[in-house]
Amino acid sequence: MDVHEHEAATGCRFSWNVWPATRAEAQKIELPLGCMFTPLRDCTSLQLVEYEPVRCRVSGCILNPFCAIDFRSKQWTCPFSLQRNAFPNHYAMHISEQNLPAELLYPTIEYILPQPMPAANAPGVSAGESLPPPLFFLVVDTCVIEEELDQLRDSLMQALALMPSDAMVGIITYGAMAMLHELGGGSENVDVMKAHVFRGNKELTSTQKDVRSKDRNISS
Repeated sequence: MDVHEHEAATGCRFSWNVWPATRAEAQKIELPLGCMFTPLRDCTSLQLVEYEPVRCRVSGCILNPFCAIDFRSKQWTCPFSLQRNAFPNHYAMHISEQNLPAELLYPTIEYILPQPMPAANAPGVSAGESLPPPLFFLVVDTCVIEEELDQLRDSLMQALALMPSDAMVGIITYGAMAMLHELGGGSENVDVMKAHVFRGNKELTSTQKDVRSKDRNISS
């Protein structure tokens, strides 16, 4: 499957389709590694499963085809935290190289949960609590003609209307500048809006990029 076929099937687009194998190669990358995923994409081969996802006990990452599997010890390694996790008993009893669960076969699946999923294994959430509401970040390209901008606004309004009532929403717009918008800013007066503006013509050195990345990790 080539890059375009994979994107059409999964809704995933990566900034680089070949990742660096060494630290030296990683430092030469001009654009950071990243992935854009299209939520609610109409996938003809979408797999539906009626059970709760298996999560990493450190990062909360969900079991997926990119996890390293140790069939002998019945454990899997999270690609984000590199934490080894034991499979639940009902997985460990049947899993093998010839008998894999859906989440190890398909990069995109949808979970149908009979009730709100408990968050015992989710980071930052206590056992017995429900997971926080879904978060949607809208990334909008404003470098379009006025007619397309009107159509884009209508599409955004339709998307907002389809979101759950408890959903959290963020907006990033980019044109000559990139703007991170604060919707309401935590205040009851939603008419007062604030935006963080990043100049599009400002070049950042590798040191500045590393500092900003560390600042984001500390603040999160």
